[in-house]
Amino acid sequence: MTRAQTIITANKVVSNWGNWQTGNMPPAAFPLSKRRGRCLKFGTAIRWRLVQFEACGLKCRLVIGFNLPKETYVATLAVEQDRDMSVLLSYEFHGTHPGWHIHGACGDVNGIPEGSLRGQWQRRFPKPRGRHRRGVFGVSDDGTAFQVADEFFQLHNEDGTLPL
Repeated sequence: MTRAQTIITANKVVSNWGNWQTGNMPPAAFPLSKRRGRCLKFGTAIRWRLVQFEACGLKCRLVIGFNLPKETYVATLAVEQDRDMSVLLSYEFHGTHPGWHIHGACGDVNGIPEGSLRGQWQRRFPKPRGRHRRGVFGVSDDGTAFQVADEFFQLHNEDGTLPL
């Protein structure tokens, strides 16, 4: 059984580190469902970057997006499934409500529906009114935004270097 946590802790082979961009993300960057024409969209004020890698024999995409003035951050991990993608989890911060949190799917990645960003199969940790260990935004530029994603999704090798 492969779970989101298994992919996060696994060694990764990065095929594309991507570059930071501002503005609309093209639909081909993070297509939720090619059959239905659904994709992840960010507003024009979001700075974003797409990282593509393989872990546990699965092709994965991680999109990182942030907006400094609004103190908004989202890093969404998905597994490519044929022509669609299954979203495993999002690590987020919103200036409008407390703390860093996760919207994550529990269980085997093969049981996660394809083509949707959110659904009843996901849970929020911690709960909205629960205690949040990290309450400070802490993102100040592209470097710190990438560092947050690297720490949470463990993009680095065991020795601390990034697998280039």
